[in-house]
Amino acid sequence: MPEVDYKAAYERQKKAREIAENNLENKSRELFESNQSLVQAYNRLKDQKAQLLHQEKLASIGQLAAGVAHEINNPTGFVKSNLRTMVSYAQSFTKIVESYEDLINDTSNGDTEIKSKVKKIRRKNDLDFIMEDMFDLLEESLEGTERIEDIVMGLKNFARPDQDEKQLFSLNECIESTLKLVNNEVKYKADIELDLGEIPEIEGKPGAISQVILNLVVNAADAIPEHGNIFIATAVDKKEIKMSIRDNGSGIPQDILTKIYDPFFTTKEVGKGTGLGLAISHGIIQKHGGRLTVESKEGEGTEFTIALPVTEQS
Repeated sequence: MPEVDYKAAYERQKKAREIAENNLENKSRELFESNQSLVQAYNRLKDQKAQLLHQEKLASIGQLAAGVAHEINNPTGFVKSNLRTMVSYAQSFTKIVESYEDLINDTSNGDTEIKSKVKKIRRKNDLDFIMEDMFDLLEESLEGTERIEDIVMGLKNFARPDQDEKQLFSLNECIESTLKLVNNEVKYKADIELDLGEIPEIEGKPGAISQVILNLVVNAADAIPEHGNIFIATAVDKKEIKMSIRDNGSGIPQDILTKIYDPFFTTKEVGKGTGLGLAISHGIIQKHGGRLTVESKEGEGTEFTIALPVTEQS
C-alpha cells in the first residue's frame, strides 16, 4: 500500500481553498461594483424623471404666464393712457374753477348773493377736498398701473424658456424683479429686507435663476409661523458672487436636512408642495457652475446660500 503524502495533500487543499477564497472575494467585489453602478444609474434615472416632470410642468406654467402677461398688458396700457388723460382734464378743470372764482371775487360790483351761492355750492360739494384729493387718487392709480407693468415683466422673465441662450444679466435686478412677482404671496407672512451689494453681471439664464429665487423666498415665507422677516443679501467673495436668503422661521430638523434636495421630498401638507422646488433649484445652480448650500437651526430659522462664479469679462 503506497504511503500517503499528507503534507502535499494539505498544500493542495490549502491552495484550492485560497483559490476559492480569491474567487469569492473577486465575485463579491464585482457584485459590490455592479450594485454601486445600479444605485448610481437609479439615482440618475430618478433625477431625470424629476427633471422631465418639472420641465413639462414649467412648459405649461410658462405658456400660462406668457398668456396672462399678454392679457394683463393690454388693459393696463389703455387704463394707464386714460388716467394720464384724466390728469390733464383734472388740471384744466382746476384752472377753470379757479378762474371763475377769481372773476367773481375781482368784480367790485359783484352780486353778493351770487358770491354767497357759489361758496355754499363749493362747501356743499366739498370742492376744496375734491380738487386736492383727485390728483392724489390719479397719481396712486398711475402708480398701480406701473406696479402691474412690473408684475407683467416679472411674469415674462419667469416664463422665459430654459432653452434660451445664456446671457449677461444683473443678479440684483433679477432679485428685485422676482420679488415684485411674488410680493403678494409673501407680504402677509414676512417683511423682506434687502442688502444688495455692488456686484458684476454674471452669465447665465435669468429665467432659471429667477425660478430659484422664487422657490427659496416662498419656502422661507412658508417656514414662518405667523409674521417674520426674510433677509436677502448679495456680495462678491473672491471669484464668486454670493446671495443669501435667510429667514427667522421654524427651521429645518437636522434629521431631514440631508433629504431636502431629494426629488419629491416635502414636509408640506398634501396638495401644498410637490417636493420638486429645492431639487430643481439645486440642479439649476449646479448647471450654472455654482453651489446651493443650507444652514438651519430648528426654532431659529434657515439660511440658503447661492454661490455663482464671476464671469470673466473680456
